[in-house]
Amino acid sequence: MSTTPEDSLEMPDASQAPRAALERTWRNAPGLLGQLTAVNHSTIGLRFVATGIVFLLIGGMLSMFMRLQLAWSDQTVLDHALYNQFMTMHGTTMMFLFAVPVMEGFALYLIPKMIGARDVPYPRMTAFGYWCYLFGGIFLYSSFFFGAPPTAAGSCTRRSAARSTRRARGRTSGCLG
Repeated sequence: MSTTPEDSLEMPDASQAPRAALERTWRNAPGLLGQLTAVNHSTIGLRFVATGIVFLLIGGMLSMFMRLQLAWSDQTVLDHALYNQFMTMHGTTMMFLFAVPVMEGFALYLIPKMIGARDVPYPRMTAFGYWCYLFGGIFLYSSFFFGAPPTAAGSCTRRSAARSTRRARGRTSGCLG
């Protein structure tokens, strides 16, 4: 005779009472609010992967616009500045908003299960890291709406490279800062 979790919660005997209390403690709260406030490694790992896939689609759309611009000569789909902005945002998205977070999501989901741990050492810090990642990506993409997306990755633009090369007095260096 097998018992379901509902049966064990309704009629707990002396041996099942601690297990039922632990299951109530470690269970996610029901509903959307419960999923958004969960701090267990499986839920946060799946959040990282799902959000990374959304950023993959956004970065892929940027790539499609760039390829459309380069498909034929004399295209005016994107001007030079907008092309540079799309290129920078595409690279930033693919590395920092897709590849790294998806690998982190897989690690958060799988490693505690593989080593037999109940959860990661600091689950609330991990949940905070996810929210920082999500709002950081939204903040980065909101720069398009304010007309100020980045035009070059990093701090080494052509102007700062020329200025730092002059300071280097003959040394051939890229961007010294």
